[in-house]
Amino acid sequence: MMSSKQIILYCVVCLGVTLAALTVMFRYAAVSPRAMARAHIPQPMESFPPLTLGGAYGTVSMVDLVGYYLQHPPAAAASGVPAAAPVRIGGC
Repeated sequence: MMSSKQIILYCVVCLGVTLAALTVMFRYAAVSPRAMARAHIPQPMESFPPLTLGGAYGTVSMVDLVGYYLQHPPAAAASGVPAAAPVRIGGC
């Protein structure tokens, strides 16, 4: 049977190990200041690489994709029509 001192020691050691692991992993998860500064500057569409949409669509440039969206905007929901239920993937 474990005493309360052992339980407290176990919890403190687990928290310490978790904090140490998170401290080490933070270096690999953090974004560099250079990348963060670049993310705040808008990029022209032409600078993006072509997107692979797969299937019958193949590879499409960003300019073509935005042009298609502007020519064919999504249809607005009609008034009085209930919104479609959200699609849930997995889970309950």
